[in-house]
Amino acid sequence: MRSKEKIHIDHPEAWELLVSIGDKRLQYILYTPEIAGSLIAGEATAEGDDPLQALEDATYGTEGLLNDYSRVRVIVHSPHFILLPQATSDEDCLMLLRHAFPAALGDEAVNVLPQEELKIAFVMPRGMRAFLGRTFNYPAVYHHLYPLCEHLHGQASGDDLSRMFLNLNDKSMDMAIYSKGQLVCANSYPFNNHEDATYYALNAWRTHGLDQLTDELQLMGDPETRAAMTPLLREYVKFVMPAVYPAQAMQLGRNAMQAPLELILLALCE
Repeated sequence: MRSKEKIHIDHPEAWELLVSIGDKRLQYILYTPEIAGSLIAGEATAEGDDPLQALEDATYGTEGLLNDYSRVRVIVHSPHFILLPQATSDEDCLMLLRHAFPAALGDEAVNVLPQEELKIAFVMPRGMRAFLGRTFNYPAVYHHLYPLCEHLHGQASGDDLSRMFLNLNDKSMDMAIYSKGQLVCANSYPFNNHEDATYYALNAWRTHGLDQLTDELQLMGDPETRAAMTPLLREYVKFVMPAVYPAQAMQLGRNAMQAPLELILLALCE
């Protein structure tokens, strides 16, 4: 197990913990509204063949992570998800999820995206819900696209432009496409190189009918990946630009831009 930071805080009951769970990696932020610039960010990774056991080792091996916080929220990365109208019952959401991914056996969950008037149904690894319940006292659990889509709703509404947003990491990207203020696509793509990522983005751009000369492609996330992909994308799309970082995030702490974007955006989704 490798942990980048030990946590030492007083009065944890005044703090909020947000956790992002990926493949054998746990990232977190801690902050309290009572102390300006209080943000603490860190991550832990663990080795092993059993992903859930690796996650447990990373969690319990991070000194100070487990505490009696005022609120805990958890993001789970899952490639097995569907988006449906908000009026769809949770039972129907899960039925359609099982039909879409019959081999993806695990714990299931449904999130409501109030800004988008949608729901996300998704599959977590089997045993994840029980682990989160006993470890973090039954926290709210969100699919990793939830904070991105909820945050982008306000930025994409109000005009006739269509926009693609890419949240880039070193080996994956999350995508949201808005047409005239309405979310028309949200997806995640693993990739081996920047050329593959560019292909996936441009294929989605063409599929959803965005205009190469007038519509916008906005990038966020890992700076090195953004720098590598920007010139590749600009060969085909005129307006490729960095997305505006939310100013309110800086109130959490000066190091907010170094923290995982999805956790920062979730912190702003109150």
